[in-house]
Amino acid sequence: MDYTPEHIWLLMARKLSGEATQEELQELEGMLRENPAAGYSKEVLNDLWQNDTHPDRQYSESRYKELVQQIKNMGIDDGKFSNDDHFINGSTEELPVKSSKRRWLVAFSMAVVVVLAVSIYYLSGTEGINKDAETAHSQNQISTKNGSKTSLVLPDGTKVWLNSGSQLVYDKNYGNKLREVSLIGEAYFDVIKNPERPFLIHTSKMDVKVLGTAFNVKCYPGEKTTETSLVRGSLEISLKDRQEKIMLKPNEKLVINNEDFSKLKTGEAATVNIPVRKNEKPIISLSHLTLLPADNTVIETAWVQNRLIFNSESFEEVALKMERWYNVKIDFDDESLKDEKLTGNFERETVVEALNALRLVASFTYTIKNEKITIFKIGGIKLK
Repeated sequence: MDYTPEHIWLLMARKLSGEATQEELQELEGMLRENPAAGYSKEVLNDLWQNDTHPDRQYSESRYKELVQQIKNMGIDDGKFSNDDHFINGSTEELPVKSSKRRWLVAFSMAVVVVLAVSIYYLSGTEGINKDAETAHSQNQISTKNGSKTSLVLPDGTKVWLNSGSQLVYDKNYGNKLREVSLIGEAYFDVIKNPERPFLIHTSKMDVKVLGTAFNVKCYPGEKTTETSLVRGSLEISLKDRQEKIMLKPNEKLVINNEDFSKLKTGEAATVNIPVRKNEKPIISLSHLTLLPADNTVIETAWVQNRLIFNSESFEEVALKMERWYNVKIDFDDESLKDEKLTGNFERETVVEALNALRLVASFTYTIKNEKITIFKIGGIKLK
């Protein structure tokens, strides 16, 4: 099979334009299965092609950076590629207003082809690659920084939405025998059903096994809880170093209290919904998903729709979400403010607009300096 970048690019172009024959589609599918980096590139182009509105330059740059980062993770970027590219250098030069979607797509596609060409060249094997690079070749890693999100389609057709500050890793042989991924952060999965090959997600506190379902997993390092929210289907959750297996039904959510869970001895049972001590939250709890009264939006998965929603959550928890959402750092001048309960629903609001809205229901003020926000108790400091 011809793995040259030119041939794969030609098949991608024919698929996007609707001109590909059935044989060409099958050929492309086979190539993408053996070249995951090429598949990821195809998803980026497809997102742009399907967008009927003006291209989102920030989103496109973010996806482009992720492609370049893949090459860096493989250990095959000598610095010349990223240093010469204006996306990586953070150029803020605006595109001409009259540029059409197709012109932007062509320009962006050329950049992707460069990344694709380098990826396929090295994935096909070159001489002189050290052992670290060979190890990197065996895995595909997709990462998002704070302030950005992305989506991708795995080789079996499973769709994944990756939230800010998250990382998804899967083997280059994904789907051949096993369907396994490792997750740090938060992701929403819409898994293609395949009874012969269950889908497995590995996190620091639990493993999730599914056959075909839609669900959300949140497992950010340093946070107080790890959560799994099931939208449809069924899930089998295995707790790390424990014998318990918990089955989730649609509209159910499993929450693990990370700190208390880590204190359990290996093999010690962690009973669901029973607190460790009086008036404290249980180590593991089962509950229903939270619906927004106005439109029945599932709060646990609202981020997939680009909505930041929280319902009676502590200011400390809200601050963590806002840090990832807006790519800022939030500090509290007064620790007592962390326990204040907040409710909010934001979609296109800036961080300043969101904070000003929260000030209507909470007693605080704030200052912003170099993307660092400091929260003060009313009377502690006045805004200029």
